[in-house]
Amino acid sequence: MRFLTLLLLLSSFGFSMVLPACAQRPGIHKTKAKKTAAKPAPTTAGPAFTFERTPCNGTCPGYKMAVYADGRVAYEGSRAVPMMGKKELQMPASAVAALLAQARQAHFEKFEKRYAGYTSDLPGTIIGMRQPDGSLKTVTVEEGAPDNVKSLFAVFGTQLDQLAQLNGLEK
Repeated sequence: MRFLTLLLLLSSFGFSMVLPACAQRPGIHKTKAKKTAAKPAPTTAGPAFTFERTPCNGTCPGYKMAVYADGRVAYEGSRAVPMMGKKELQMPASAVAALLAQARQAHFEKFEKRYAGYTSDLPGTIIGMRQPDGSLKTVTVEEGAPDNVKSLFAVFGTQLDQLAQLNGLEK
């Protein structure tokens, strides 16, 4: 009788702790998996770069673009542009890669966040470039930028203004 009572007590209070691991039924004695902090991978889902022209009080065009590595372009025209509203555009992936290469050569990552003077009512150009850590570094140019910055912004502006159908429009 004592043996039966002991057996009942053991089974009700964790008989599985007494048995060796090989004799236990699966699922009775669960072990918690160790959690390891994984470093998040850089995001590649977002745009490779963004480009924006801000309007002035006159007829300066206002539009935004999010350009993806595969050539997809999410465009939104807001003021003084032939294409108003949101549109899906396309450019060759090789052209996107060439613009990204020029930005790397110009050391975009070392540019200041803003180049502006004291003049009011100037249109601005804003480029946001995806960094290796996945963040988007944004640089705004209104006036007073050094030549290397002006040069890179002119290359981007020429190609993207053409895509936005701004050929011949006053900027």
